[in-house]
Amino acid sequence: MSQQPVTQIDDAVMQLTNGLLALTHVLAQVSPDLTKGYLGIAMHGSVEAGYGDSILKAIWEKALPGAPLPVALSPEDFAKRFGGSNS
Repeated sequence: MSQQPVTQIDDAVMQLTNGLLALTHVLAQVSPDLTKGYLGIAMHGSVEAGYGDSILKAIWEKALPGAPLPVALSPEDFAKRFGGSNS
């Protein structure tokens, strides 16, 4: 592994995106519904905060190919559907 420091924001974003994609692939194999729920919350929250969701949509499409994009659930509805909390 390289020990070179990240010098550009684009490099850091791509490294984080690739790491998140790898973790999402694993979780999608273990629990597709839970993966969809949490990614849906992340997408909705990101849009609500004004950051957009393009990277999260790209991760969704790669980790869950062919799956329709999520319908946003409130944190309360998500907890009811999947149990536990969403934090």
